[in-house]
Amino acid sequence: MKIFYTIIKIIILLIFLILAIGNTQSVQFFYLPAQSLNVPLIVVLFGAFVIGSVFGLFALFGRLLSLRGENNRLRTEIKKSARAAAANPAVPPPAPPKHKE
Repeated sequence: MKIFYTIIKIIILLIFLILAIGNTQSVQFFYLPAQSLNVPLIVVLFGAFVIGSVFGLFALFGRLLSLRGENNRLRTEIKKSARAAAANPAVPPPAPPKHKE
C-alpha cells in the first residue's frame, strides 16, 4: 500500500512539474489598486493554491478542536468506568447486546 501512495505522489508531482513548465509566460499581477508585478503564471497559480490550502486548514481547525475535546471527554469517561470496575469487582461487566436473526 505504501508503494501505491508513493506512485500517486510521484504522478501528482509530475503533473505539477508539467504545469509549471507549460506556464512560464509572464502575466501582470495586481496586488493593490494601481500596483502590479510581472510574474510567471505558475507563481500566481501556486500562490492561489497555497492561499486556498491555508483557508481550508482554517476551516477545518474548528472541527478538529471539537473532535479533540470529544475524544478527551470519552477517554475520561473510560478511565472513570475502569476505576469503578476495579473498585467493585463483584459487579460483572455489561454483556454485549444480542442481535436477532
